[in-house]
Amino acid sequence: MNRVIRSKPMVLVLISMLLTSLFTVIGPNEISANGTTYYIDSVDGDDNNSGTSPDSAWKSLDKVNNATFQPGDSILFKAGGVWTGTLHPLGSGTPEQMITIGMYDTGALPRIQGAGAARAVYLYNQEYWDIGFLEVTNYGSSSATAPRVGVQVVGEDYQAGAATDIENVAVLHNIRIHDLYVHDVNGQDTGESAGIRVHVEIGSGPVIQATKFDGVYIENNVVENVQRTGITTSSTWRNRELLQGSGFDASKPWIPLTNVVIRGNQLRNIGGDGITPHTSDGALVERNRLDGYNKTSAGYNAGLWTYNGDNTIYQYNEVSGGYSTRDGMPFDFDHGSRGIIYQYNYSHDNDGGTLLICGDADLPGGGTFDGIFRYNISQNDKYQTFSICRGNNVKNIQIYNNVFYIRSGLNTKPLVSQGGSTEVKLSNNIFYNLGSGGYTAKSGWTYDHNLFYGNKVPSVSTIPDAAMITANPLFVNPGQATGIGDLDGYRLQSQSPAINSGATIANDGGMDFAGDAVPYNGSPTDRGAFEYQGEVPWNLALGKSLTSSTTISNPGYATDGSSQDTNQFAGLNEPGLHWVQLDLGQSYQIERLKTWHYFGNNRKYHDVVIQLSDTADFSSGVTTVFNNDTDNSAGQGAGTDQEYTETSAGLELSLPTPVQARYVRYWSSGSTANAYTHYVELEVYGM
Repeated sequence: MNRVIRSKPMVLVLISMLLTSLFTVIGPNEISANGTTYYIDSVDGDDNNSGTSPDSAWKSLDKVNNATFQPGDSILFKAGGVWTGTLHPLGSGTPEQMITIGMYDTGALPRIQGAGAARAVYLYNQEYWDIGFLEVTNYGSSSATAPRVGVQVVGEDYQAGAATDIENVAVLHNIRIHDLYVHDVNGQDTGESAGIRVHVEIGSGPVIQATKFDGVYIENNVVENVQRTGITTSSTWRNRELLQGSGFDASKPWIPLTNVVIRGNQLRNIGGDGITPHTSDGALVERNRLDGYNKTSAGYNAGLWTYNGDNTIYQYNEVSGGYSTRDGMPFDFDHGSRGIIYQYNYSHDNDGGTLLICGDADLPGGGTFDGIFRYNISQNDKYQTFSICRGNNVKNIQIYNNVFYIRSGLNTKPLVSQGGSTEVKLSNNIFYNLGSGGYTAKSGWTYDHNLFYGNKVPSVSTIPDAAMITANPLFVNPGQATGIGDLDGYRLQSQSPAINSGATIANDGGMDFAGDAVPYNGSPTDRGAFEYQGEVPWNLALGKSLTSSTTISNPGYATDGSSQDTNQFAGLNEPGLHWVQLDLGQSYQIERLKTWHYFGNNRKYHDVVIQLSDTADFSSGVTTVFNNDTDNSAGQGAGTDQEYTETSAGLELSLPTPVQARYVRYWSSGSTANAYTHYVELEVYGM
C-alpha cells in the first residue's frame, strides 16, 4: 500500500491563517472614492467642526447619531478614544458602496461603552454596513432587568406598506461585523442578551411586513465576559410545523436568515450559549475558538448549536470549558432543525460531554431530523459522550468516523440509554476509554463497525455491533493534543486494525479531518477521524526503556508521552557529563526528534549532543544530529549548534534526510541551574 503523506494537516493551516489574520489590521479602513470620511475624536474633537478631516473631527456620539450617512461614507473613531452611550448612526449603503465604521490613527481600539444601555452599537432597518476595529463594552453598575447587548442589528417591518404582507419578504442585505473586541456585557439571563446579536422582530403595530437578513458576516472578533450569549442570530418570523408541530401559526411563518457566516471568532468566559445561528438556513460556522461557556446562566446552554434552523455547517471549531451538566456540551442537535452538520471540530474538557441530541416531546409533528456528526475529535469531555432528551421525534442522526478519547480518572459514560426513542446510527467511530464509565445500548440506535478499546470494553451482547473491533487502534500518540492544530496523535499507525476495516458511508463529505480523500484510492474506509495515508511517522520512543551511563530516577517519565508536566521528569542521579540511551527495539528510518529537558528558570543545558546509531555501543555508524558542545568537552567532537533556553515547546529536530537507526543517545552535563540533567520527555519519529 503506497499512500501520499500530507506534510501539514489542513486544520493546522486554517488555524494558522486565522491567528495571523486576527487583529493584524489596525490601521485606517479603506475608504470609498465616492464617499465622505468622517472623523470622531473624543478628546480634541468639536461637534461644530465639519468632521471631514482629523484636524476638524467631531467629538460626540450624539453628533454621529444625528447624521444620516450616504453610500460609501466612512465613520472613523480615533484610536485610544472613549465614548459612553449608544452608537446608532443612520442611513444605508449599497452593494457597491457599503458604509464603514472603523478607526484612524494608531494605538488602542476606540472604545464604545454602553454603560448599561440596551445596546452599545446599534443598527435598525439598515443594510450594507461594515463595522470593524472597535472595542465595545456594555457593563451596567447594577444587574440587568432587561436584555443588554454589545452590538445589535435589528430588522423590523422593513419597507412596510399600508397592509400586512407576509408573501413578499423585505430583505436587509450585507451586514459585516468584524475585528471587534466585545467584552463585559452584563445582560439579563435571557437569550436576547448577547455580545453580538442580529435579530428580526415582528412589529407590534397593525402593519406587519415579513422581513429577513441576507448576508450576515461575523468574523475575527474577540468576545469575552458576556452574559448570556456570545454570538447569535434569530427571528420572530419562526413558525413552522417542524418547530411547533401541527398547530403552528401560519400568519407568522418561518422566514430564516440566509447567507450567515460566523468565522474566525474567539469567545471566552461566556455566561450562556456560545454561538447560536438560530432561525437560519445554510449558515456556516467555522474556525471559531470557544473556551468557557454556560458559566453563569441559570438556564441550559451549549457551545455551538442551532434552534429552528436548517443546514448549518459547523466545521474547524475548537470548543472547551463547558460548565456544569445543565447541558454544558459543545454541540447539540436541537428541536426544530434539519440537516445540521458537525464536521472536523475538536472538543475537549467540557463538563456536559460531547453531543446533545434533543427534540421536544410535547410537540408531535415537530422534531429534529437528518443530522450528521462526522470526523470530529473529542478529548476528555466529561459526563456522557452523548446525552439524549425525552421524546420520539429525533430521526436520522448519523454519527460516524469520530474519535472519543477519555483519559484515566474520568467517569465519562461513552454510550447510554437515556431519553426518548431516537433514531441514531453510529458507524466507524473509535471509543478510546481509559476512564471508569461503561457502555449501554439504546433502543432505536444502530451500531456498525465501531472500535472499542480500553476499560469496560463492551461485548456484542452489550452493544449490538456485529462488526465491532475491540483492540488497540494504535493511534500515533493519543490524549496529548493541545489544540485543534495538534491532533496528529489521533492518526493511525500502519499496523492499526482500524485501517481499511470501516463501513462504506454514502455522501460522507469526501475527506477526513486533515482534508485527505476518503476513501483512499478506492480502498475500504478506515475507522476514526483520519483516513490512513501511508507510513505515517510515529513516536517510536513511546514506552521504550531508558538506560544511562549513571543511575536514573523515574526513567519511565521520559517516554510516557507527556511533555508538559515538569513534575514528571527522569533525573540523572550524578552530576556532570552523562548520557542516556533509547533502544527503539528495531531499526527505523528516523525523520524527526523532539527533546524536553526540564524547562523552568530560563535554564540552558550544556554539552547537549544527540546521536543516532544502529550499534548499541555507538562504536560505529554514528550520526550526530545536534551538538552544542563547542569545546568538545564531551569528547564527541566540537559542535556548532548554540545553547538554547528550555521551554515547554522543547527542541524539535527535523532531519533533512531520514537516518536508519535503532538507538538514540543523548549527552548533557547539567544546566545553568545546577550540574544535574533532567529529561521531561524524549520523542523520536520514524517508520
